[in-house]
Amino acid sequence: MTTPLPSLTPITADEALQKIQALEPLRGYHVQGALDLANLATDHYTYFSYPLVIEHCRIDEISGSGGFAFEQPVTLRQAHFAKASFIFAYFLKGLDIEGCTFDSYLDFQAGGHNKPGCPVRLVGNAFKGFVNFFDCQYEAEVQIENNDFQEGTNLLGAPFNIPVTFDVPLVQTNNRGKLDHNHEGPGQLS
Repeated sequence: MTTPLPSLTPITADEALQKIQALEPLRGYHVQGALDLANLATDHYTYFSYPLVIEHCRIDEISGSGGFAFEQPVTLRQAHFAKASFIFAYFLKGLDIEGCTFDSYLDFQAGGHNKPGCPVRLVGNAFKGFVNFFDCQYEAEVQIENNDFQEGTNLLGAPFNIPVTFDVPLVQTNNRGKLDHNHEGPGQLS
C-alpha cells in the first residue's frame, strides 16, 4: 500500500507555502505546522492557481478547504498526512492521490467538479479515519482502486438521501472497508 518515507528535511508550513508559490514541488520534507492553502488563494480566497505536488513528505496538517477551486492539477504521492481537509474544494484540473496514508478523518464534502480530461484518482492509499464525500459532484473520470478505508466512507452511500454524483461511471475496484455509509462519519449527524 504505502512505503516508508526516507529521511525528511523539516520545514515550516510558511516555508512550504513559499515553495508552492515559487512553483516548486514539495519533495522529501516534513512540513511542520498547519499548511493552509487558502493563504495562497487569489480573488478573495476563490481560486488557487498554483500546481500542487506533494511527494515523499510528511505533512502535520493540510487544509485546502474554504470554497476555492484548484485551477492546476493536485498531486499527492507517497506522502503521510496526520490531518487533512478539502471541504468545498473543486479540483478543476484533477486530483491524483497515490500511495498515501491519512491518519484521521478526511473531508472532501461538497467538492469535486473535475473537468473532462482531468480525472480524480485515489489509488493504493490507507485511510485510517472516515472519508467524507457527502454532496460531491464529479464531472469527469473518477478512479478509486486498491484503497484501505479503515473506518469506511460514504462514497457509495447517501447521507441525507444525497448520493455522490458521477457524470461519468465510477471506476471502483479492490477497495477494503465499508464504502456505502449513510452518514458523514463518526460523531456527524445525518
